[in-house]
Amino acid sequence: MGGEWFICLAPPRDADVAGAKPDPAEIQCFRIPGDKALALHRGTWHAGPFFEAETQDFLNLELADTNEVDHHTVRLDAEFGIAIAITP
Repeated sequence: MGGEWFICLAPPRDADVAGAKPDPAEIQCFRIPGDKALALHRGTWHAGPFFEAETQDFLNLELADTNEVDHHTVRLDAEFGIAIAITP
């Protein structure tokens, strides 16, 4: 079994709009057991994976063009003046 990890998610919003941003009130963070995996809906805002160990193996399955057609960076600190701190 792998080590636990953390991820923060917000519901998809306007996945085809390059400037789409999550609603900060809808961001939720989760502790994921090391033997579990996630599948995210297209456009789901996410930050992570985060983990406590200095290093951890992690598998991320994406389409060949995910970072071109489903990748919109949003800086929470610059856009909303907030930051997420994961405290296990």
